Amino acid sequence: MLLVRSIMIGLRWLLRLPSPVLRVLAGRPVVVDGRQPVPTARMLMRVSRFAPFDAPHQNGSLARARTELNLAGALAGAGICPGVRTRDSGWPGPGGPLPLRRYEPAGVPAPAPAIVYFHGGGFVLGGLDTHEGACRLLAEEAGVRVVSIGYRLAPEHPFPAAASDAVAAFAFVHEHAGEFGIDPARLAVGGDSSGGNLAAVVAHAAARGELPRPAFSLLLSPATDALGSSESHRQFGSGFRLDRDEWAWYRDQYVRDPALYADPRASVLYDDALEGLPPTYVATCGFDLLRDEGEAYAARLAAAGVPLVHRRHEGQLHGFANRVGIDPDARAAMVHAAGVLRAGLALG
Repeated sequence: MLLVRSIMIGLRWLLRLPSPVLRVLAGRPVVVDGRQPVPTARMLMRVSRFAPFDAPHQNGSLARARTELNLAGALAGAGICPGVRTRDSGWPGPGGPLPLRRYEPAGVPAPAPAIVYFHGGGFVLGGLDTHEGACRLLAEEAGVRVVSIGYRLAPEHPFPAAASDAVAAFAFVHEHAGEFGIDPARLAVGGDSSGGNLAAVVAHAAARGELPRPAFSLLLSPATDALGSSESHRQFGSGFRLDRDEWAWYRDQYVRDPALYADPRASVLYDDALEGLPPTYVATCGFDLLRDEGEAYAARLAAAGVPLVHRRHEGQLHGFANRVGIDPDARAAMVHAAGVLRAGLALG
């Protein structure tokens, strides 16, 4: 745990150095299609080689990886938006009780606009603590109440457990909106990476009439295609923080049967329930192996007439949502997402 603390303290200091200094410290830039990562991303690429909490598929200890990532997330989110009040409780998931954390910004009276948020972590890692900073920032910058959802993780609970939990969680929050001080007509859904997948699963389930329709979808670097055959998987499969072999390991912990890779609950890119989807924001990162599948999903929604905003953060790596407390560029990306969410719920 000392190494994790040291890495996070070091990153908090390093990533705030002036860009010219960061460029020197980050070493020779990697250029892909004439583009290169921003200096903060380049530094993260160097440091990630020594970050044990980024490589459960390599160190062989899932319990250790979860503990270290939870600690790293808590450290990264420390001190962000201290005026946001939190309340921990639980909700009755399909497989048993699960945790829930509410974030309430100051000066936003009930019934307030809100978002049900699903954390990333490859369906295997992550939890309420890893995304503390992201949820606090969303709450304050968007002026919404955030309900961060704990869901069952693989490999103990393989597909479709997380997808089932996500649908049930949104229905639960909508049903209990009054207790949570939430306006159900202004309740959005969102998440990052695997959590973005789950948020999209909720939106598609609502489009099929299985639960109330979210007012807005906020998808940050969403995982939309478990087949993983896009060009960005080839371009960014090694050395860009989320490697292809790590991604495949996460996928196979969650979806154990390759015949299910194209199931719409695992790969929302192939879900045909497009009519009735809510207005959607999709953020992708220029140096992320999930980039192309996120953009293919955004294009499919746009072609179907779904109100859509897409933003590619050109020089950014995967996973900016849980770096907002240490990485100024990641924070800027999340602030942009919060602004879109605020506008989307106001228009709704």
